[in-house]
Amino acid sequence: MARPREFDEEEVLGAIKDVFWRKGYEGASYADLIEASGLHKGSLYAAFGDKRALYLRALRDYDEHEVAGAVALLTGEEGKKRSGAKRIEALLNAVIEAVTIDNDRRGCLLCNASVDQAPHDKDVEAMVSRGVARMQVAFGDALDGVKSDKARKETASLLTSVYFGMRVMAKSGASLTMLRQARNAALSMV
Repeated sequence: MARPREFDEEEVLGAIKDVFWRKGYEGASYADLIEASGLHKGSLYAAFGDKRALYLRALRDYDEHEVAGAVALLTGEEGKKRSGAKRIEALLNAVIEAVTIDNDRRGCLLCNASVDQAPHDKDVEAMVSRGVARMQVAFGDALDGVKSDKARKETASLLTSVYFGMRVMAKSGASLTMLRQARNAALSMV
């Protein structure tokens, strides 16, 4: 009879996700993952598989939590009645607030994965593409004042690019002034 797991899988996965988020796939060593998880190597392998399996699991978790949260904000699913422009503004402000309030310069795990692993791994590429596409559709949903489908899609593409660009800028240490300027320029489009 197998022994029951004696750890909180969600908590361990969150710690592993944070390692990949901060260090990327290549930069995260198995020692980093073991230390963050608090598990022994054998337990980590048994629970989650090898490093690639851990990475894919972390990306799925990111999609289920962070991307889903951004989508919910943009589509108004979070329960607050705000205009689409205000929802877009709130999401772009969240990038700035992550830096100013939490000193969080991890950027976006999807952005990081798109550069780090997507060019070499079709599964990662597919996950990144799905997440970006979900964000683009959500930006389109928030553009309640745009009547033309073509204009809505183009503006949603622009906003998606600005959002992910701001996340990359935050990770790279860009100034708050630069982040605010990018936000303001994007908001002038809505």
